[in-house]
Amino acid sequence: MRAFRALALLAGVAFGLPYAARAASDDAGVSDAQQAQPPPAPGKTFVPPAPPTANAPLSAEGEPTITVPGREGDYLRAMHARIHWRWARVFIESPAASQPPLNDLSLSTEILFTVRWDGSPAEVTVSRSSGVKTFDAAAVAAVRGDVPYSVPPVSLYGDDGVAHFRWVFARDRRLCGEGEIRRREDPLEEALPRLFIQGRYKEALLRVSRYMDSGDVNAMNVFARSWLARPFADRIADVSAAAALARLGDRRQIKRLQPGLANADTVVVAARGLAALKVDLCALLDPTLLARDPAATEIAMTALREVGSGPAGGACLRSLGDLAADETAPKALRASALRTFSVLDPAGAHRQVILDLTSPVPELRAAAATASGRPGGGRPALYRLEPLLKDASPDVRAAAAAAIVRACGDISFEYLNPLFKNSDNRPFVAMAPALGELSSPASADLLARILKRDASDTDEAVLRALAARKDEKARAMFKPLAAKAKRSSHSSNALRLFLYANAPLEEVRPLANDPYLGILAYKAMLRDKRHKEAADWLVERFDRLRPEVIGEALGAWLANPPTVAAQ
Repeated sequence: MRAFRALALLAGVAFGLPYAARAASDDAGVSDAQQAQPPPAPGKTFVPPAPPTANAPLSAEGEPTITVPGREGDYLRAMHARIHWRWARVFIESPAASQPPLNDLSLSTEILFTVRWDGSPAEVTVSRSSGVKTFDAAAVAAVRGDVPYSVPPVSLYGDDGVAHFRWVFARDRRLCGEGEIRRREDPLEEALPRLFIQGRYKEALLRVSRYMDSGDVNAMNVFARSWLARPFADRIADVSAAAALARLGDRRQIKRLQPGLANADTVVVAARGLAALKVDLCALLDPTLLARDPAATEIAMTALREVGSGPAGGACLRSLGDLAADETAPKALRASALRTFSVLDPAGAHRQVILDLTSPVPELRAAAATASGRPGGGRPALYRLEPLLKDASPDVRAAAAAAIVRACGDISFEYLNPLFKNSDNRPFVAMAPALGELSSPASADLLARILKRDASDTDEAVLRALAARKDEKARAMFKPLAAKAKRSSHSSNALRLFLYANAPLEEVRPLANDPYLGILAYKAMLRDKRHKEAADWLVERFDRLRPEVIGEALGAWLANPPTVAAQ
């Protein structure tokens, strides 16, 4: 405000002493609010008034009201309260402003300025002059003041790290009511990584929403790719993000996904992502298998089973076969190796599978039974597996039941009757997925029979099996069961996610605020090409979503991007 004080002193010389005296008091360190107060009475202590607020009364009718909503509007109104005091009370109401040329009601000037992170104004410039230097200088002084503004909300900062404003100062009733934020933004591709580094995530998403409102249908795509490409401190979130990009063919994610193969909580997602990029996991994980560390080897075999069949003569097949046949290795590890070997190379594992069907080790008998349950096995498979239905180990009985149903279909059902005399539900839970792959009336009747056991584990297994079937009888059974499970407070979140996964938008829209099921409403919006509605859902809840859910949502967006026509 130093320029304003000097200007006031000069104006006082030309137009009268009171205005000069007020400016002189400002030079002595008196604040804007104190300047308008009369001297204290003798014996009284001067108490400065509270600083003006955004709701301070205006000094003239007709001044425009700042109506911008939200935090942006709140900040502009708070700025206006300070600027109005300096402009209307200090300058417009001064004797100097009542004299020519300052009393010309057509005078107006436009000021551009920035506010730094500490609230101090900077880069105050006259962008449109009134033609009267004294008038322009008073407007500049009204912006500068002698007290910083409050710190701007993060969402108001431009990409250069300061908040930009435009303000109009007029001699008529408009006074200083025309103020606005000016956006200084780099292209999204350049701005988003910088905003992420600065932690301004919500601001970045709000910017994307503005771009979409203006017709840029690609804005969320840019945000999604930028967000997923950044490294995450959370291991699960980082692997999920990399896998989402891998499914889109981004080979840069290979190195990012590989560490995920070493952890049980990320191995499945990492394996799927690498498989989408055609990475040979058999060769990649063979060194881990050769090292024979039990924990690391088990995780590696989980990855291999997840991706299914490997390349003919793959590097890891020999290692798996050697481990399955090694009688000195831990029993559980041998069983896991046999299951993995039979998934990747059924023909190569066949000999070891036949041997282990009669192994004294229950884990190996169960693994061999599972490996024997390949579709089309017919009666030969039935005769090999049927004795295992009476095995002393419940895990072997469960593996044999599932294998018989998968290999033999309807012809096996009468051999399963002895299982219903036992209270153990594990065989029925194990065979339910195989029954879900069939379509015969007899297999539907068997699911109904299992359902009569009235246990939560069998009920859920049957429900999932029925959901996979397309035959009319199974669909008729599924509908009332699904409706009951959706209403039940005892249904797990995993089951509810499964049941609502492909539900129409009308059904899942009421779930939009559910912390677990809301993502399903979002995905339904994408399926219905309601991308703006989906973007609004994401913006509103972004701060409350878990990182892995955000990754899932953005991956779904990229998998189902908007089109100009849809937008």
